[in-house]
Amino acid sequence: MKKKCHVCKKELTGLKTRFCGNVCYLNHKAESAKKHSALMRKKNPPKPCTVCGEEFHPLRADNTACSKVCSQEQAKIRQQRKRDQSRKLTPVKPMEKRKPIVVVEDHKKFERVKVAEFCRGDKTKKYVLAYLQTGGTILKFPDEPRAKIPEVNIPFGHTHDELMGFGLEFDHDEQIEIDAL
Repeated sequence: MKKKCHVCKKELTGLKTRFCGNVCYLNHKAESAKKHSALMRKKNPPKPCTVCGEEFHPLRADNTACSKVCSQEQAKIRQQRKRDQSRKLTPVKPMEKRKPIVVVEDHKKFERVKVAEFCRGDKTKKYVLAYLQTGGTILKFPDEPRAKIPEVNIPFGHTHDELMGFGLEFDHDEQIEIDAL
């Protein structure tokens, strides 16, 4: 006795056991999926859609939207809510956070002198000397060491690394000889 296709009832040929071809198999699969979803919908009580408010029988207990359109709208709303929560930035008010300007009136460290020392290549030398010759005085900085300025040693060809250094600098060959001892 020959076997017949479950969908179209044709006789099966070759190694086929249930369906005559792919079309019949897909039709059977779609029908069984419809039956399964109808059974599952009957298990879950009806509930209102969270988007449109229409009552529907959910396929699963955690479904909250009645259709694909409502589900997509619900996803958009959730994403927007997430974005809004992550963007809770307070407006910046830079003028309120500004620190007050403190004017230092302690000029005891400075003294007024009538002579000046100049660096080589100082372009203001002739103007300062003319001012001092007319009876003017200038403030002399204290003898404390001052911070380096970028112009130091640059005319002599030193690079930034040579000016700043890297801490303890030594020759690697010397270190090897020390370790060998």
